[in-house]
Amino acid sequence: MKNFSVVLVQPQTPGNVGAVARLMGNFAVENLYLVDPDELDDEAEARAMHAKDILSGAKIVEDYEDLVKKFDLVVGTSGINTERAKKFLRKAEPAEKFARSMKEYDGEVALVFGREDCGLNNEELKRCDRLVRIPASDDYPILNLSHAVGIVLYELFKKLGDVQVKSEGKVSGESDRERLVENFSRLLETVDYPEHKREKTEIMFRKILGRASLTRWEYHRLMGVFSQISRELDEKR
Repeated sequence: MKNFSVVLVQPQTPGNVGAVARLMGNFAVENLYLVDPDELDDEAEARAMHAKDILSGAKIVEDYEDLVKKFDLVVGTSGINTERAKKFLRKAEPAEKFARSMKEYDGEVALVFGREDCGLNNEELKRCDRLVRIPASDDYPILNLSHAVGIVLYELFKKLGDVQVKSEGKVSGESDRERLVENFSRLLETVDYPEHKREKTEIMFRKILGRASLTRWEYHRLMGVFSQISRELDEKR
C-alpha cells in the first residue's frame, strides 16, 4: 500500500511510535511522518521489532500545514464523533467504510493520527478532507494510538492488500482542491451568503470533495461550472 502514509501529530510516547512502525510493517505501509514528536528512545526501537527500518526512516517535520499540502487526500482520525448532520468538523465515517471507498483511489493519502491525550485540534481537523473513526463503547471510545493505527491499516489491508489500483485519470491533488474551495468561498462572498455560516459551509464543501475523490476531469468540470457562475454574476452587477 505504497500510496498511504501514516502521520503522527506530536506523539508523546516513544513506545507508541515504535509500535506504529511495527504495525506499518505488518500491513505494508512504508512512509511514516512525525510532526514535532517527543524524542525517541530505546523503547521505540525495541517495540518496532522487525520494522526498525520504517522507524529509522521516519521523516520528522515541524509544520503540519506544510506537510499535508504534499498529499492528494488528507484523512484525519477521531475518537469523538457526532451524528448531527450540521457538525461537519466531527462528522466521521467508520474505518471499514472508508477502506471500501479507497479501492479505486490512486492518489497519495495521509492517514493523520493525533496526540495520545487530546487527539487532533480543530485547526488540524479543518485541513482534513475526510474523517475516520473506529466504533467503540460509548463509555470508553478513545483507543490507544497504536491500536487505532493498527485497526485503520488492517481495514485498508483487507480491502487493498499490496495491490495498487488505477483509477480513471489522475485524481486532483491538494492544490486543486484548495482552488475549488477558494472558488467556492468567493462565490459565497459574491452572493452575500451569511458571514457567520461561511466557515462551516466551506468545511462541509471540503468534506464533500474528500469523499468524492475527484478525478482530473471532474475537477476541471467543476472549475468550469464555478467560472461560468462567476461570469454570470459579474454581468448582472
